[in-house]
Amino acid sequence: MLEYSIFYFKEMAMILGLTGGIGSGKSTVSKIFLSMGIKVFDADLIAKDILETEQVKEEIKEKLGKEFINLKSNSVDKELLKKEVFNNSKKLNILNGIVHPRVVDIYKKKYLEFKDKKEIVIFDVPLLFEVNLERYCDKVIVVDIDLKVQIERIKNRDNIDVALINKIIAAQMSREERNIKADILIENNGSLEELKQKIEKIIKDIERGKI
Repeated sequence: MLEYSIFYFKEMAMILGLTGGIGSGKSTVSKIFLSMGIKVFDADLIAKDILETEQVKEEIKEKLGKEFINLKSNSVDKELLKKEVFNNSKKLNILNGIVHPRVVDIYKKKYLEFKDKKEIVIFDVPLLFEVNLERYCDKVIVVDIDLKVQIERIKNRDNIDVALINKIIAAQMSREERNIKADILIENNGSLEELKQKIEKIIKDIERGKI
């Protein structure tokens, strides 16, 4: 177990971007940082909240169709929406145009809030480079995984077919391009314990001024 406390991290100032392809283990890395007392701002959670605002639901009905809103619960049918947009690039672009600017605005506010604080914070964003949020990060961590392992993990986790998995992967930045842009690259093909050790080393390197 990592032996760090929240008080230790308050003496260190850095905004770390965290990204990686679907199924890379980025969320696991995020949870490890959280367990160490580090603040994490998760774009997936932010986007889910945004999807449930009345203004966004109205835009989805108007631009994508009312079938994506569950009439009983008055909430977005996320599974139906996901299947639809990853089978239709035009609709994916429309959805991104609705959600992404709002997500970016929230991160801009978080940047202004934390840029001068003596604290490490994590901006956990799957499409960090695609929406240019890396400009608000001191360094960017990319979690990488072999394609075969990636597909197997997504199948087991989400219970979706390989065809849809490949479409989701294709809609994201390529693995090669994402890795080139990384300041810190974490290869996540091994065990959870190995992953924890890699994160511990990153924190130690920050402490020593190596990052």
